[in-house]
Amino acid sequence: MALTIFIVYFGFLLIVGPIAAKKMKRKDSSDYILAGRAVPTWLVTGGIIATLINSATLLGYGGSGYSLGISAYFASLGFVAIMMWMGYSFIPRLRRTNIVTLPELFSRMFGWKHKVVAVILVMCRDMGVTAGASVGMAVVLSSVFDLSFDLALIITVFVTLFFTVTGGMWAVMFTDTVQAAFLVIGTTIMIPLAVMYIGGWDTFLNAIPETHTDMWNVGGMQTFGWIVSGALTCVAYQTLIQRGLSADSDKTAKNSFLYAGGIAVVWYMVPFLIGILAFVIFPDITPDDAFLRLSTLFGSVGSILFAVIVVSSCISTLSSTILTTASNISNDIYKQWIKPDADEKSVVRVSRISVVVVAIAGALIARSLPFILELLLTGGRIMAASLAPVLIALVFWARARRAYHSTIWAMIAGALATTIAIIIGSQAGAEEGAVVFVWAIDPILLGLPITLLILIIGTFVETKGKEIMLPDEQEDIVNK
Repeated sequence: MALTIFIVYFGFLLIVGPIAAKKMKRKDSSDYILAGRAVPTWLVTGGIIATLINSATLLGYGGSGYSLGISAYFASLGFVAIMMWMGYSFIPRLRRTNIVTLPELFSRMFGWKHKVVAVILVMCRDMGVTAGASVGMAVVLSSVFDLSFDLALIITVFVTLFFTVTGGMWAVMFTDTVQAAFLVIGTTIMIPLAVMYIGGWDTFLNAIPETHTDMWNVGGMQTFGWIVSGALTCVAYQTLIQRGLSADSDKTAKNSFLYAGGIAVVWYMVPFLIGILAFVIFPDITPDDAFLRLSTLFGSVGSILFAVIVVSSCISTLSSTILTTASNISNDIYKQWIKPDADEKSVVRVSRISVVVVAIAGALIARSLPFILELLLTGGRIMAASLAPVLIALVFWARARRAYHSTIWAMIAGALATTIAIIIGSQAGAEEGAVVFVWAIDPILLGLPITLLILIIGTFVETKGKEIMLPDEQEDIVNK
């Protein structure tokens, strides 16, 4: 039964790529990476939701709900809450620049040195998400089919690669939207079913320990760190931004982010409740097993269906982040430095080759550091503390667009400070099966102030007495 369901599901994914490839009308890099900027509202919304709901949010947030309780919700709150603002104000401004990747914006403003730093920081986040999603899918496949973790990783990479390489963003958008529906509905249904198994809401609520109902269980410092990190990570999350750039109009982009943000704010309570339910029923399992163990309550067919839900979340996330990172390699590295006169056909070819390289690299990272949620948050912290503040300044603060030295050193210093804090910082939760760490001081709270000080003070000093004259491409961002 399990094999049949997975074969049917994977078979669907494997035929989507070639079919979606027919939607690529111009066959150029923009069509491959951004679906020709012609995606309607329902597909953009589905793509955003599927990007937000991945293996980290199911297995990872479920595991953090298991070990920390409802207070772990703050790890996602900043991320999902800021999305509505992005759709209303941020994404439309970026769309006017006609960029394909975020580093391309930095290149237009300042040149190649800023672009190099931006590429590295953007890829920090996306490679962390790629690795985290790879871990999640491998965990599910190895559990359901009693496979080794390494073999499960190989299957993960192959299935994701096939339809991403062949169909590009159209394939990703179509599959994401279908999977988003399965994810939202299927995971939400788990909660009332599990509550019924326990004996009702009253029985469930009485069985929850006080630590798991305390909203401030992890402490105010970690709570604040999660909210700040989540919000800034979302702002500079290239995978999400490319969803907005692929929309067929500004109105489509705005509505899609509003719809997806509204759904996400509510839905993100689901994995934490699943984790708490698993803690009440199975108090002696490891946190990363919470979601899968809870699914066993619904029989063999039910557990397989829920396993498919997790796999679908992993596939949607992997395909998105792999394609995003590949676009950095093909557009920001290959086309910018290696072969500036490259034609569109060769750029698409390099994009497809890059998809393979990125997928394999993500799997190797997953193999060496299998902390599902922390993989996602680590790269996000580095990017959020360094790239995100500078990006916001470039979009909304005209003076910053004249601060060549301050902007680049703010990014470098913030990234280094955050990385050092991650390496030497004090954290808990590194035991077997852990999915997230609770830091004594979240690394972003050390790196972000350094970025802001250099950016703000440096910008005023560097531009003092200079008239703020903006090139046409910068005016595209400033003007509403």
